[in-house]
Amino acid sequence: MSIPTRLDRYPAKMVSRLADELVERYAKNANRVLDPFCGSGAVLVAAMRRGIPVTGIDLNPVASLFSNVKINSFSRKKADILMNDWINFAKTEKVSLPIKWPSKNYWFTPVVIEKYEQLRAASVRLKLPKTNEGKALLLCFSLSVRLCSKADQRSPKPFISKQAKEIRAGKHYDPYRILPTLLEKLSDLHADRPAMNSSKFHLADITRDASISSRIGYHSHVITSPPYINAQDYFRNFKLELYFLEGILPFNIANLRERFIGTERGNLINGILKESLVQDFKRVPGLYLMEQRDSRLASVVHRYLSDMDSAFDFVKQCLAPKGVFILVCGDNLIGGLQIRTFKILQEMLEEKGFRLFDSFSDPICDRMLPPKRKGHKGLIKEEVVSAFRLN
Repeated sequence: MSIPTRLDRYPAKMVSRLADELVERYAKNANRVLDPFCGSGAVLVAAMRRGIPVTGIDLNPVASLFSNVKINSFSRKKADILMNDWINFAKTEKVSLPIKWPSKNYWFTPVVIEKYEQLRAASVRLKLPKTNEGKALLLCFSLSVRLCSKADQRSPKPFISKQAKEIRAGKHYDPYRILPTLLEKLSDLHADRPAMNSSKFHLADITRDASISSRIGYHSHVITSPPYINAQDYFRNFKLELYFLEGILPFNIANLRERFIGTERGNLINGILKESLVQDFKRVPGLYLMEQRDSRLASVVHRYLSDMDSAFDFVKQCLAPKGVFILVCGDNLIGGLQIRTFKILQEMLEEKGFRLFDSFSDPICDRMLPPKRKGHKGLIKEEVVSAFRLN
């Protein structure tokens, strides 16, 4: 089933066709599938369709809403009632939970901000994060934010273009009217389905949370598509939604903004051992020259490889003996340097005891990637599927 972009707005997500193919090809007999970078949940859905219990993990709170709705479903009738209560409470009580973001007036009109701050207060009062129906409403809330903003609607990265100013000038995009419409469409896709009680989602950072592997246990299969090196800035792509969700869901933007893998933010090489930095120069031809030309961009590559090394340690801890790991990744063009990212990650996995037994390429098409622009640093043309078995 083709899901409209407005109902699955997640950049560089794995397309459902590929997720279905990977599960059918490699995991038909799986007893449990893990996706540690599950995003909007394509792999989780593909496995659950075949009756396979799943575990999804992601750092992004927006991903938590997508995946929870897809894993757990919700009651359409209860969600409709809750939506009515939510909007009525926001309209009548007029209690506000302020959005702590100095730039909010640049992206939204004062009337829209007022309505969203009233909806935020009502979300907390009605404890929406506590129920499946409440999470469905919060997913609608998240999906509505971009629709009600001044941002251009064509790209996953929010920006206000000349075209957007012309098209959206003088128009009021009312969240009170848009939210019920989004819920109706979301219900058509995900409501009233039998939930698999053994399937779970965890909002966590697998590179830093030492306890997550012991909490989720062993899996026969891991299927995932990790972030790319600075091709997608997940914080920037979701900043509108994240600032609106902060204070409703349990996360803090100040702690989150520098933690997405592939980020350009923060002290990128802090904590990376000197030996690892030296190894990176051996792994990535041309990285030394990049270091001379643009040390900041080289630091992005160092940070990425360090984070992926930690992620692979996590995968190894969660895979049962002889377990299968399916990795979807491709090349990157960064600052003029072509990096065969998939090949580097293959080598890292083989050093950790994984054995490559199959591989094929999948061209990029119909993905939500940023439009090609002059100086773009992360263009991706195809992905490579690498199938490993843990020795």
